[in-house]
Amino acid sequence: MAFSMASSSATSAVQLSARISAQRQGPKNHQALCHRAASKASLTGTLRPRTFQLGHLSASKGLARSQRCRASGSSDVVDVTAEPIEPPMEAPWEHPVDAPEIFVLEGEVDVAAMLAASTFPIKPDELILKAKKYLACTFGVGDPSLLAEDFRFVAPVVGPLDKKTFLEAIASFEIKEAFPDFNPQYHDFRVDPFETNRVWLTARGHGTNTGKFAGALPATDKTVISPPQSVSITFNEKGLVTKYTIGYVMDREVGNTGGLGGVYGILYGIYPNLLQFPEAQPWSPSPQYQLFQATTGGIGKLFKFVTGFLPK
Repeated sequence: MAFSMASSSATSAVQLSARISAQRQGPKNHQALCHRAASKASLTGTLRPRTFQLGHLSASKGLARSQRCRASGSSDVVDVTAEPIEPPMEAPWEHPVDAPEIFVLEGEVDVAAMLAASTFPIKPDELILKAKKYLACTFGVGDPSLLAEDFRFVAPVVGPLDKKTFLEAIASFEIKEAFPDFNPQYHDFRVDPFETNRVWLTARGHGTNTGKFAGALPATDKTVISPPQSVSITFNEKGLVTKYTIGYVMDREVGNTGGLGGVYGILYGIYPNLLQFPEAQPWSPSPQYQLFQATTGGIGKLFKFVTGFLPK
């Protein structure tokens, strides 16, 4: 396709396109870009439309797709009968409209920068590898040397347990015998940017109880589906595990363990009436909390009540 225009108008129109590039690359490159764009302009030819994203705005390269437009800084009206001329391909800031938008939330930390500034001697990739090896050894039951002597196990309602007590307890559950097909569904391994010696991950887990639990409870053939749980493994500078946390449920409405995580969740899934203390049962509001809800109308009204006594 072809189009025609006056020479001065053509230059102004092409410079309009180049000016976009110049504004993005800075004032030093403004004149050079405009000159390069003008020298490359062709008044006839077949042009290919492309799109780009500039900040939060998307537009068509070159001039707008209209039959007539006015070039910036010129009183001339340009007749356009073809697709617009695209600006120089070497502009480094251009990227497709389908490129992911970068949005930094207020208060969001720069994880990469924090990890890069860490002085912990074990790098993130190596630390995650150590975490996976620890999990593969049944939390150290298969290789107790992975645990430091000052190791602690801390769950929401269990512990802290020391190394010896923890290893004995885990071994006694015989989870693999009770659930031969159990899949913990580990995912989302990452190093904590605030505690760069700590690996976090998420676990869900499902399996069918076809064997005895703890060597005593008969198989139920029930399938247990655990809710997502936050898990962490902390290391010392020698690469030994000093702390292991699990059972911190992220959504108690998921699964069939009554919203419980860890071993209590598994036990509830196969024998819901076995353990009758509150910590091993699904959460329910205490009488005090029910009274609080009934008399205050909930946490929102309580907040307003308390803040009424704060200094202005």
